[in-house]
Amino acid sequence: MSRRAALALALVVMAGACRHPQHPTSPAPGGSPKPEAPDRKEEQGVPPKAGRPRIPAAPEALLAPGAVKAIQGALADRGFLGEHRAGELDEPTSRALRKFQQSQDLAATGFPDRETLQRLGVDPERAYGREGGGEGD
Repeated sequence: MSRRAALALALVVMAGACRHPQHPTSPAPGGSPKPEAPDRKEEQGVPPKAGRPRIPAAPEALLAPGAVKAIQGALADRGFLGEHRAGELDEPTSRALRKFQQSQDLAATGFPDRETLQRLGVDPERAYGREGGGEGD
């Protein structure tokens, strides 16, 4: 047998040996198929129950009012932030946060996490609106 034929035969044998088990697509007898995604409108995007917090769509929505200005002030005082839109977590602010984080050997995410805030001298509890210490969750 030639080398090429032996290689082709080996590939065919290996391909047949590593077949994944086949799962039946029809439901088990007496059972009903379960949908992969919610079919009913009321199951899609159900709002949180009363008393539960909303889920923010943007990172800056996690911050308390005025927190971005405090962060920007701390970054500007340290020479990391120049021109920016006051009170907005804009690209210059995120870039300044990344530079500051790199200078502090922190993960350079561009987002004001707890350790970054502490090193900037900004109270994380106040910045995240948890001045009460997180009680009553």
